[in-house]
Amino acid sequence: MKKSLAVLVAASLAVVSGCGGGTGNGSQETAGTVQKGDVKASSAGPITLKLWTTEKDALKSYLDAFHAANANIKVEAEFMGDYDEMAKKVQAGIVSNSLPHLVQLGQRHAIPQIADSGKLLPIESFMTKEEIADILPGFWQRYTYKDKKWVIPFQSSTPIMYYNKTMLDKQGLKVPDTWDELIETGKKVSGNGVWGLNLNSDSPWYFQPMVWNRGGQMIKPDGTPNVNGKEAVETLKSIQDAVHVSHIMPQNQIKTSGEDFAAGKLAMLMRSGASLAALKKQIGDKFEIGVAFLPKVKERWVPIGGNGLGIFKSDKAHEEAAWKLVSFLTSAEITAKNSMETGYIPVKKAAFELPDFKQHLTKDPNFKVAIDQTQYLRGEGIHPADALIWSGVIKAIETVHNDPKSDPQKVMDKLQTEIIEYMKTYK
Repeated sequence: MKKSLAVLVAASLAVVSGCGGGTGNGSQETAGTVQKGDVKASSAGPITLKLWTTEKDALKSYLDAFHAANANIKVEAEFMGDYDEMAKKVQAGIVSNSLPHLVQLGQRHAIPQIADSGKLLPIESFMTKEEIADILPGFWQRYTYKDKKWVIPFQSSTPIMYYNKTMLDKQGLKVPDTWDELIETGKKVSGNGVWGLNLNSDSPWYFQPMVWNRGGQMIKPDGTPNVNGKEAVETLKSIQDAVHVSHIMPQNQIKTSGEDFAAGKLAMLMRSGASLAALKKQIGDKFEIGVAFLPKVKERWVPIGGNGLGIFKSDKAHEEAAWKLVSFLTSAEITAKNSMETGYIPVKKAAFELPDFKQHLTKDPNFKVAIDQTQYLRGEGIHPADALIWSGVIKAIETVHNDPKSDPQKVMDKLQTEIIEYMKTYK
């Protein structure tokens, strides 16, 4: 029987409020330097925390539960838009000195710039070594900058491949495991208003593992951009060919790929594992949905996505209260519950041992695919040019979609030059 939220919250608070939650008496060795203690209300009343979030309503039940157990802390959550909008508003807040106490940041959205501003506290300074170790190691890579962990992973995901199982079964087709197999399968199902494959609108997230799976890198270990490397050019060419040669991918329909898939007009879709619950609801009983690993090329690697929670500098009382909330939201119980409701991967190792979570995976094995795929998790460290690389790859994909004669090498050379010029100005 599934535990109620109240039971989950109680279990979580036992960890957060106890000596092992990073807010106790310091009996555990801490990885950072922030001193922690009990959060006390000021003489003016409860401590008020301002949280900027990218979630409209998804956090409400968790915040209500937190408030019920912490009468001395009031959280005011403000929706700030998507990850891009959040990054812009945070950077504007840095300039105007009008930042919240906590923030929910996308893993590729201006973390270097925000950290370099001096306004963000390294999240590792609140954590014990045991707490750091309980987070899946691959998830830390996209929140680590200049050898410090700035943001704690909260809602994490990997890209997976959704497929119309009913459609493939009807034609006696196996789920493709490689890019070559995907092309052949795509050819067989394409036609009569149906396309073989498309990418979700966050197309650079699928472009990146295609580069890795050819043995390449978008960013070299020393931080040098490498977007015009052989493997990146080959990846762009493979997308161009999927549109104009094998004709398995529709031209300029990336933005509507989710709707096309749900309508039965698309056989296979590369999209976040966190979309599984939403897609199932959208599809209903129109067809059976299947989930598979991203197809490999020479190798198999996948990136991480999603968001994390960061704490801005303020005063001791607010910083401690902010960490108490972060501890609650990233507890094994809450991160498991969030995973069961969405498809995000729990960030805590302990979450995978919870009976309810194990039962959830048994009930619907599709949710297990993204978790199993974490064995191939890889993350290039965050880079100041991440946003430029992302927008540049989107433009590159649009270029080869629109022009079958465009030269992928020249397209990526142009982006490489733009990144190099940007980095000359970044300090």
